[in-house]
Amino acid sequence: MNGMFELEFMRLAAVAGTAAALSLSILGVYVVLKRVVFVGLTLANVATLGAAMALVLHLPIHAVAIFGALAAAAALAGVASPRRIPPESVVGWGFAAASGLTVLVLARATGDTEAMRLLFGNVLAITRGEAGLLAGIAGFVVALHVLLAKRFVLVVFDPEMARAAGIATGVWTLVLYLTVGGATAAAVHETGALLAFSLLTLPAMAALLATRGLKTAFFVAAAIAVTATLGGLVLSFRLDLPTGPFTVVLLAAIVPVAALIGRLRR
Repeated sequence: MNGMFELEFMRLAAVAGTAAALSLSILGVYVVLKRVVFVGLTLANVATLGAAMALVLHLPIHAVAIFGALAAAAALAGVASPRRIPPESVVGWGFAAASGLTVLVLARATGDTEAMRLLFGNVLAITRGEAGLLAGIAGFVVALHVLLAKRFVLVVFDPEMARAAGIATGVWTLVLYLTVGGATAAAVHETGALLAFSLLTLPAMAALLATRGLKTAFFVAAAIAVTATLGGLVLSFRLDLPTGPFTVVLLAAIVPVAALIGRLRR
């Protein structure tokens, strides 16, 4: 393993993967608690659509992807659906539209390798700048969580009590959605939409199933995400398998194990 991380691309992949896992898993606890998992999937696909359009139009990929995801996050945070359909239906519409448009835009892309990277990711091809960007976002998410976790938890877990306490739940929901959108968009280009969505939801699911305290769930979710990401990086390299899908399978396998642990503890 020591020899493996003497390779610069492996070190950069480890830094980027750890950063993405840390930021998305922490935010994922809020996403799962708020029961808006589909929002995470939609934002990942909107970010992919933005990156695809940037690729075709020769624009900065990260900037366009993040802008698109932030705009979508703001729209979803304040969405008011018609009375005859639930809000989840509007989110589903956004997911379907973004997914379909992404395929159409990538069909016009000239760089097949880059187009495939947008869909499935390739952390082994990450640059120093991209690794630095993800590390910076992870630092921001951790700092934001440390400072404002109590307010986020109250808004997500008990919005009625938050409103009674005079907290502007709409504003804080918007801040949360924007943070999720930005972190997801930054990760999508390196990890792919599938892994970004998995890091946002599966570690949080596993942590909430296996633990009792909410504070513990945040630490456990981050630990699961980082461990699975680094483990997936090492094992996929040794087995010559795609890193992103291999890591997703690891994360998916952890969820039923966590459910069993939680059941035994209770």
